Amino acid sequence: MHWNIICFDLDNTLFSHEQAFEKAISFCFDEKFEELKSESSSVPYIKTDQWFYFFKKHSDEFWEDLEEERLTLEEYRKKRYEETMRIFGLPIKENDASRFQARYQQVVGNFSTPFEGLYDFLNTLKKENVKLGIITNGGIETQQKKVDNLGLESYIPKEHIIISEEAQVEKPDKAIFDLALKKMGEKNLSPLFIGDSWSLDVAGAIDAGWDAIFLNTRGEEPLTSHHPILECKTLKETAGFIYERLGLKEG
Repeated sequence: MHWNIICFDLDNTLFSHEQAFEKAISFCFDEKFEELKSESSSVPYIKTDQWFYFFKKHSDEFWEDLEEERLTLEEYRKKRYEETMRIFGLPIKENDASRFQARYQQVVGNFSTPFEGLYDFLNTLKKENVKLGIITNGGIETQQKKVDNLGLESYIPKEHIIISEEAQVEKPDKAIFDLALKKMGEKNLSPLFIGDSWSLDVAGAIDAGWDAIFLNTRGEEPLTSHHPILECKTLKETAGFIYERLGLKEG
């Protein structure tokens, strides 16, 4: 199989979102803690890693409520923040959670570091005239900062980077995959999509008529009967498979 288009998800596909999340949330808490100390000398000392542990715990615990629509996204973010602050006896002001989330979205792109072998992989594909793209769900400002921090536009044209907020359609909707193909202008299509989410990336791409690789960086279980051409755990493993299938030399 010779793919003339290869598109990627962004978070947990080209870099570890989990690591970026921890670093960015910890950064935001450090800022918040300094603010609280400046307002009151009675604020107890809190270790950042301890605070993050409970923030992540609450993020995971309340996620099902969000998925089952028992909480809106705003309510979810408010609840995980306020429940964590209460554990440590820290004061909570109105709109604190939304301000904390807004600050996180401002800075998270600064903490994005690429998976091993990313740039060699993209450069090799680019030299072989494979058209490259990104299809990612999320806000324009937040996702674009990640793209900028990773320097991805050195390999992938800006017009081939599809962000759901800008496109006004999200994965797994077929329309966002169709939009990517339209922007790339290919007539004889043989597209491949690589992503870490079974439901959004694998099922979404296959239903849109693409081949898919399940880059299972988070140990997710398949949720449907869709059949990706490969499941792997690392980007480097994915690259090796594609080099072999396309008859390319690594790097």
